[in-house]
Amino acid sequence: MENKHIPEIRFSEFTGNWEQRKLGDITESYSGGTPSVGNKLYYGGTIPFIRSAEINSESTELFITADGFNNSSAKMVKEGDILYALYGATSGEVGISKIHGAINQAILAIKPKFGDDSYFITQWLKKQKSTIINTYLQGGQGNLSGSIVKDLIISLPTYKDEQVKIGEFFKQLDEMIALHQQELTTLKQTKQGFLQKMFPKEGESVPEVRFPGFTDEWEECRLGEILEVNSGRDYKHLHQGDIPVYGTGGYMLSVNDKLSDENAIGIGRKGTIDHPQLLKAPFWTVDTLFFMTTKEKNDLLFCYSLANKINWKKYDESTGVPSLSKASIDKISIRIPTPAEQSKIGNFFKHLDDTIALHESELETLKATKKAFLQKMFV
Repeated sequence: MENKHIPEIRFSEFTGNWEQRKLGDITESYSGGTPSVGNKLYYGGTIPFIRSAEINSESTELFITADGFNNSSAKMVKEGDILYALYGATSGEVGISKIHGAINQAILAIKPKFGDDSYFITQWLKKQKSTIINTYLQGGQGNLSGSIVKDLIISLPTYKDEQVKIGEFFKQLDEMIALHQQELTTLKQTKQGFLQKMFPKEGESVPEVRFPGFTDEWEECRLGEILEVNSGRDYKHLHQGDIPVYGTGGYMLSVNDKLSDENAIGIGRKGTIDHPQLLKAPFWTVDTLFFMTTKEKNDLLFCYSLANKINWKKYDESTGVPSLSKASIDKISIRIPTPAEQSKIGNFFKHLDDTIALHESELETLKATKKAFLQKMFV
């Protein structure tokens, strides 16, 4: 019979069964409180005030005074303490504090009593998150409590060295994931910066940044002069196939017929109207997603970058669910360069988008790798 107290994957130098303990037996824990919001003397001080959404942050938005701390149930934590979110949308989230500061009542601070490894306990709590939420927060509603967390049964190695090695392994994985996330964020910010500089500002006829050799003013026109706006249609009469169907949220399923043999730009007719998509033919779009094809010699990749620059919500025609019409899209005032400059700009942003997509894929692979190791390296 399989021994359920040995993990599937283990560092080779360790043997023996893991033991089961109540989390409350091996740790001490406490939650904090919030100084009276109406008292201005309690805020604007020098003590970082950590809230549940900030348990993994290196800084806080709020700071409290010594009076605020002393006249409330707020409690201090130090860097390295385990912080567990009890309330609201972040319930079940866990992190290692990067801040020496005070916590509110929505956070449970957890400190090992007998030298158990904080990173090991943190990763175990991350692994258990969905089980804890499904068991104690039916439908995702309600709050967790300190007593619930203390009563959780944790399996852990008898040897502290094994805990430390597992904790360090996952710490390194988390640092890799955080690094990739930061690189991805930087790339997206870089793209937004280039979108601002490589298209003319309102009231101007040339962009701030250009490729060498281009000096002409950009031509003023309407979007309908360079793009044909086409309507999507219902797909439910179609059969399963290999033609992708796109909605405002992206790919949905594949069918046996197509609406277009030409690459296009998808833009929402209703619902999500500010998320342009580059659609590779052949494809089908649902009736809430327009697809725009290029006219004459205009470059599709340039037009897609232009679509990412447009403030689509400005042209929302509804008072309820956001909506665009063909007429409103056609009338949008834009400026465009020559086809040759369009091609340069379009390819530049295509390379940026491909780099962003690669980083997104690498990040998802790292997250999936971590999830797999969590399942196999814990009991």
